[in-house]
Amino acid sequence: MGLISKAISRTASIAIIAIVIIAILGVAIYYISQQGPTPTPTQTAPSPTTQISTPSPTATTTPTTTPTTSPTSSPTTIPSPTTSTTSPSPTPTTTTITISGVTLRVTPEFADFVERAKRGEVSVTIYFGHSLAPEERPTFEEVINMFMQQFPGVNVKIIAYGGMGDMQSAVVAAGALPPDQREALIGNAPDVFTWAHDWIGWMADAGYIVALEDIIGYEAIVDLQRQDIFVPAALSAVRYGGKTYGLPYAGEAIALFINTQLVSNIPKTFNELRSLMEQFYNPSAKTYGISGQIAGIYHLNPWATAFNGYWYDESSKRLGVNSSEVKEAMKFFISNVLRYMDVTDLGHDYQRRLFGEGKAPIYISGPCDVSYAKSTLGINNFTVIPFPEIDGRSPKPWSGFRNMYISVMAMAGGSERKYAAALLVLYLTLNDDVLLKLVKGNGYVPVKLSVADYINTHMDEDPIFKVVYGFFEQVMSSVPMPKDKNMQVVWGVDQYIQSILQVYTTTLSNTGSIDEAVKAALGVVDQYLDEAYAAVAPKIQS
Repeated sequence: MGLISKAISRTASIAIIAIVIIAILGVAIYYISQQGPTPTPTQTAPSPTTQISTPSPTATTTPTTTPTTSPTSSPTTIPSPTTSTTSPSPTPTTTTITISGVTLRVTPEFADFVERAKRGEVSVTIYFGHSLAPEERPTFEEVINMFMQQFPGVNVKIIAYGGMGDMQSAVVAAGALPPDQREALIGNAPDVFTWAHDWIGWMADAGYIVALEDIIGYEAIVDLQRQDIFVPAALSAVRYGGKTYGLPYAGEAIALFINTQLVSNIPKTFNELRSLMEQFYNPSAKTYGISGQIAGIYHLNPWATAFNGYWYDESSKRLGVNSSEVKEAMKFFISNVLRYMDVTDLGHDYQRRLFGEGKAPIYISGPCDVSYAKSTLGINNFTVIPFPEIDGRSPKPWSGFRNMYISVMAMAGGSERKYAAALLVLYLTLNDDVLLKLVKGNGYVPVKLSVADYINTHMDEDPIFKVVYGFFEQVMSSVPMPKDKNMQVVWGVDQYIQSILQVYTTTLSNTGSIDEAVKAALGVVDQYLDEAYAAVAPKIQS
């Protein structure tokens, strides 16, 4: 019994100790459960510095972990409720590529495509559309071939349209289709196309074009802005609603072509210009003081701005068609420019022939006519100057920027097609060799500052440089053409301008008197501009 009692006492003691230990553990577990799981330590991954691509002077890629600025991005939380472990370095959110010395942060998927396209490891076809003049096309074919040599994985087929209306119709027709039906239209509408920037507003609103940010990311555009790659007005011209719709590769504004075989002293003021027009104007000898297409408000904007007028202000949405300043400008043009012109035909082809055939010493036009002037007069026999001041006031034409658009067609047929379209846009707008070839071949005015600086410091390298730089100076003294959707109705003012011009030509034909024609046209300016305002103003959307 003594042994049994001792055994029982020992067993009871052990049981009591076990109960105490269990109680203590229970209390500890309770307090731990109330505090929650230990948070996983936040890890900051160092930015990788190793270049992952083969070095190339035109396109290289390097990974970076710079945070994306896309408004749709959100931080990712890695759950770890019970244990703390070391997570692998996160996948980079952007990767850099370099094109002609310009380094841009882009999405890893796009950077990977660039490398595979360069090595010929992809095979994708895209379509480039244009409505270029015949003399402009060979140089464009050359730069497209340069692109395909650099990126053999991308095949670019060219669609040449007869006019800008045909190209616009093709883009609109493709954009109007439901997305799932567009793939069947590949090859019948352009994936990338070129036109001035003034289509951006209404095409973006309608969903016909794609922003670069939606393909290569937002950081690339931030990099373009920070590095001062373009003339500031050029990059801002292709931005709309906070996004970038293509990139500019050339600027254009109308200026004065001067036949230096006929004019020895280049006019520096409008009074000197008017003296030249008076000297050469002799209709009986089929010579005229000045030539140039006069279709409407685009060609008359230099005179409107010289009198502090405007046709339409997109920032305020105001129509200035019948302001006193515009009326005064229109009357000045009729009295001091139109009277020295051959108004038999105010169309483009007829007016430029007057200049090319030596029948007019001065021609108002843009860079699109450089090739024509070269072929008719010879590159050493003409120059280009900005509009001279009128009593200290500078005439400022509208400036347009030749843009590389991406249409919604590029989004059909797989992601490689949209990447190929974006790569073509970047290459054609950032590659200095491409841009210089367009300068020398077509007389295009560069808006990439490195190319403009090269021209200015190598003026003797090519005679075309002096012509191009004359346009560059005019672009720098210009007003960017409005690009919002209201311009579609503002162009309706042109028909009222044509009515004023018709009064002039009809009176001249009936009377043979320039003074009578001027008087008759001046007499209807107020009436027709008031009518233009009344017709267009109600259509302006705020």
